[in-house]
Amino acid sequence: MLKAVSIVTCLATISIYFLLINIIYPYVCWSKHRPSDDDSYMSPPTATFINKRLTRVCSNRYRFNLMPMPSKIIASNRATTIRIPSMIRIEAKHSLPFPIPKSFNNASFILSIEYEYDMNNNPYPTLGIDESYQLNITSNNRALLRAKTYVGILRGLSTFEQLRSHEKVPTPLAIFDKPRFIWRGLMLDVARHFIPISIIQKTINFMHLVKMNVLHLHLSDDQGFRLESKRFPRLHDSHAFYSQSDMQNLIEYARQRAIRIVPEFDMPAHTSAWFIGYPHLATTQKSSYHLEKTWGVKNATMDVTRPSTYDFLDKFFSEMTQLFPDRYFHIGGDECEPYEWMESEQIQKFLKKERLYSHQDLQAYFNRRIEKILTKYNRSISKCLPFGRPLCRGINNLL
Repeated sequence: MLKAVSIVTCLATISIYFLLINIIYPYVCWSKHRPSDDDSYMSPPTATFINKRLTRVCSNRYRFNLMPMPSKIIASNRATTIRIPSMIRIEAKHSLPFPIPKSFNNASFILSIEYEYDMNNNPYPTLGIDESYQLNITSNNRALLRAKTYVGILRGLSTFEQLRSHEKVPTPLAIFDKPRFIWRGLMLDVARHFIPISIIQKTINFMHLVKMNVLHLHLSDDQGFRLESKRFPRLHDSHAFYSQSDMQNLIEYARQRAIRIVPEFDMPAHTSAWFIGYPHLATTQKSSYHLEKTWGVKNATMDVTRPSTYDFLDKFFSEMTQLFPDRYFHIGGDECEPYEWMESEQIQKFLKKERLYSHQDLQAYFNRRIEKILTKYNRSISKCLPFGRPLCRGINNLL
């Protein structure tokens, strides 16, 4: 009898507990957020918490079509809904030196922007810069965007622009966001398929909208060398190429949207385009080369044993590091067919002299030499191989 009463009492207590929870915290969606998220903010007693893992659970009440989903979204369960109008007024204490939505002085909806650091310096975005922001939208046609850096403001504006496409936005609404990944990139292979600057700019606009922050430009391959070199004018394609002025303007265009541009110059393979104007860089010392017009892995490789190769590349990177402000340079490094190296008597002698036992060891030797050159110009190799092959031995400072 006593046991039955105890069970009934426990069940009644549990039922009352969950009843109180439902009365005090109705429709609460809760999950464990990322450990790096800041939980110091105050939340309303009746709120819906939404994060990436709970989109499905909470979407029946509030549907947010945001890409990517912010770290935290807090919406009151007693919310009203609004449609953010196409005409808004933007208020800020200082002028904002980057693209913002068009502001109308007579608009009823006001977006206020606050930031802690002086954005007039307008620095080039760096890997790991603070991109966090807080966006609050109230029911009285006002929104407040706060961030520590201009990058955070731009990320918050991207979220705000996406919310403007929603038919209904619950208010009051609070969004707390920071990126899960500090490198969120897109690669364009402009070496094989030349893309006009205007199209790349449109791509950057879409990257900005979804908060991507790295544009990787693959600028050289067997099918073309697309960037002007004033020091070595026979490098680039004479018909379809980007002048240094074009690239400077593109880098500035991307910087204003907090997007870094990382250049890739493929080496020591995928280098047929290099050898058209400078055949002395090649292993086989053929008198003439041509741009490849077909797919596939080609045999053409740089002679990585000759000091003159590194003298050339030193001067080349000296010029390119003046053009590209990003810390990271990509040197490709993939699909290096060893055929020409293995057929060269000079390279075979070099392998024995340096106690290198394979073509992988030789490429690792090359990588180390290029790393030293880039380090001299305060740059790092962003990644030497995409597939984790053993050719990266000896490379430090990789991501």
